[in-house]
Amino acid sequence: MATPVTTVFTLTGPQDRLRQIAEERAYRTCAPDQMAWETDTTLVMTLENGIGTSFLRHGDGLSDDYPDVSIRGMEYFDSCDDPGFAKWQGGQLVYEADLITVFSILFPTDPSRDWAGCGANFWHRSQPLSAAIAENCPDFDLMPLRQLAGPAPGWVQTSDGFATLFLRPPSTPAAQDGLGVIFYPGIGRSTMLTGIDRFGGVARFRRQAYGQISAQCPELRAVLRDCWKADEKKRRKARQERRVLRRKMRKAGREGKNSLFHLFDTDPWVV
Repeated sequence: MATPVTTVFTLTGPQDRLRQIAEERAYRTCAPDQMAWETDTTLVMTLENGIGTSFLRHGDGLSDDYPDVSIRGMEYFDSCDDPGFAKWQGGQLVYEADLITVFSILFPTDPSRDWAGCGANFWHRSQPLSAAIAENCPDFDLMPLRQLAGPAPGWVQTSDGFATLFLRPPSTPAAQDGLGVIFYPGIGRSTMLTGIDRFGGVARFRRQAYGQISAQCPELRAVLRDCWKADEKKRRKARQERRVLRRKMRKAGREGKNSLFHLFDTDPWVV
């Protein structure tokens, strides 16, 4: 089954020049109804089920043909997770960033609005990530979360019902000293994110035991203990389910029927 791909090219330049480009690229890059004017000087071309792995080469081609306009590209597969961003200026590639998601969760920040909150995304840090986020997602910033009340000074907390995130945002907008704890109390798993910047870039993430997290973040010890105790029954049930699945896999292997069970991870929550 094909994976849906969405590719977006945003061209910025004089309006007359962009109108000329729109006429030239109609049915070449995309259909006319897939072109939209964001402003008088910004033309957006969208490709549904688009160009996939040729994203950069297609952008290079547009940049070679139209070096007098600025071009930003974005591509994502199926959903907005792990998007790719690129920018061309003067016929040259300025940056290219693949945002590989480490963790994503929703923060309820403004109950007066008609949406629950803002998505907090954490990515593998790369050199062009800051420029890509700042230019393509100008409203994404972890620093305002510092205003929320949390379980300990400097920390904020949110949960999606399965995972709980404890986040200490960076100390200053330019710092990369943020810290995150992803806690799965129902299955007894936890992951530490270190070196977080305001754009969600993460220097390192690693799985750690509950006791290790508690020792490294003593200010969270009480709240972590409460979370741990609250889901003791869920952890017991999860352990039982994993044991049952492992037994089924061993039995299927002995009977030569492991072609299906090898598709399932016996421990799918390990990050």
